Amino acid sequence: MLPRRSLLLLLTEASLESKEAGPLTDELYTQGFSAVTVPIGPGVILAIVILLLFLAVHEGFVAAGAKPLLANHEKPHSLPLQCTFATNWLLMMVSLSMLVPDSLDYALAMGHSATASGVFLSAPFVLAMLGTILGRPLTSEVNWDQRFARYLCVGCQGVTVAGSLTLAFLMQAASHWSDATKQTSFWCFLFVSGASQFFNAFPVVAWTTMWNVVTPNSQKTIWSMITIACRHCGMVFGPVAFAALSFSVRRGRDISPISMMGWSYVGLATFQALALTSTCLCLPTVVSPPTEDRKAAPEDEQMELSPEELAPESRQEMVRNIIMYCYERPFTVAAVEVSTMMLLEVQYGWSREACGASFVSIGVTTVATTIISTILVSRKWIRESWLFLGSSLISLSGVFLLFDWRLLSGAFGGSSLLFADSLVYAFSGVSNGIAQGWAARAAMKGTKYDIQTYRVQNMAAVQISRFLVPILTRFIVDFGGRNVYALVQLLMCAMGTSTVWRTVSLVWRGVKDGPSQKATAKSSGCNSV
Repeated sequence: MLPRRSLLLLLTEASLESKEAGPLTDELYTQGFSAVTVPIGPGVILAIVILLLFLAVHEGFVAAGAKPLLANHEKPHSLPLQCTFATNWLLMMVSLSMLVPDSLDYALAMGHSATASGVFLSAPFVLAMLGTILGRPLTSEVNWDQRFARYLCVGCQGVTVAGSLTLAFLMQAASHWSDATKQTSFWCFLFVSGASQFFNAFPVVAWTTMWNVVTPNSQKTIWSMITIACRHCGMVFGPVAFAALSFSVRRGRDISPISMMGWSYVGLATFQALALTSTCLCLPTVVSPPTEDRKAAPEDEQMELSPEELAPESRQEMVRNIIMYCYERPFTVAAVEVSTMMLLEVQYGWSREACGASFVSIGVTTVATTIISTILVSRKWIRESWLFLGSSLISLSGVFLLFDWRLLSGAFGGSSLLFADSLVYAFSGVSNGIAQGWAARAAMKGTKYDIQTYRVQNMAAVQISRFLVPILTRFIVDFGGRNVYALVQLLMCAMGTSTVWRTVSLVWRGVKDGPSQKATAKSSGCNSV
């Protein structure tokens, strides 16, 4: 008979091996993880304290009536303010995507499965969606209160930073806990992460409505493209930031994935603190509606109607179409972010740091594509409608390269997957940016199709996708393989392209020969701002 200690050890090993693992991750459960931890040093803590004290003093002066340090009250539509809107989305997405590279090993080290790692990445977005819905009634575009909206953004971002720091220290301590305690703590940490995301999303509608108030209609499409590109680049550069953080923390050592996840939250808190700093310094306390500066088109120049110049019925249909598109396109983008990491690490044997660093190719492609597209649109070298449809078709064609073609995989390995992802990701960003700009221009203030309703639907779509996609995608890749995942992507991209076709058809039906018909169409609608 086996000794009692040996019997308990065998039962423990059997319970660990009985976890439901798919074919791709089954072998990972037999690997051990390092128990080495790297504690958070006093230098990091001191830097955080100094930054928070500086922001507290700054906000004290603002509360007493002073102007924020870098704000421009004379020109609401200023370049620094627009850059603040865009870079805050960039920093927000970077901080979220930093958790992706270590999430699989973290879940395994905490005693859970690969599917649970998807839950860890996605579940906080449920509370984020709730925060978006509850935060919507606090501000109104009709009776806009800039000072209140600013304080709402600053306060909620401050709470978000505090939540990330709390998780960072708790995870460092969890590295030395028992297996049973780790399994329970996994769900507790998940709840804290969800609460942090709740406050992060609480002022999102106020944030996006503020952008809509200060931005002229003629500039909304261009800045929407830039903003979406920043969001996508943030999700791409997050793994790169993780690779740099991991290199500086590890220093050649093999450390616990739980400790590394704690350091990921330190990095996350750093980026959130940068976003908070930008918000405090650049958001004004007073704004006024922007003035339009649009040149009249020549009499003989054939043009298509802009979204704000369509009839009210067409504008409503455009907003409805783009809301539907908001539920289709984020699925594609989020699936690329999650599945690529898993395929490169498991199918091709790349390290977590190499997976993160490789994403720079996707980021460079996204930035280059956005810059070129923005130049084309701003200089009127291409119509927005043609770019909208064309980028959707290119993204759809890129999905075919996601399939595991033996010839490509054998010759190029993981590089073929990254090339396909670059096409899908970059041109999805362009089409999504135009969609966001068109919806903001077509929205009608004071109706059920106003900008706040659209923004709530948009954020709900993103958060639902962020909740479902990591779980579904990692389950599909784990149990169905790469080709099943590519088939699902093909279906979603085809649906999105169909929606884009219906949307651009609305402006194509409004093509006219001169500005006289344009004036008639404009008088039949109402402006969004």
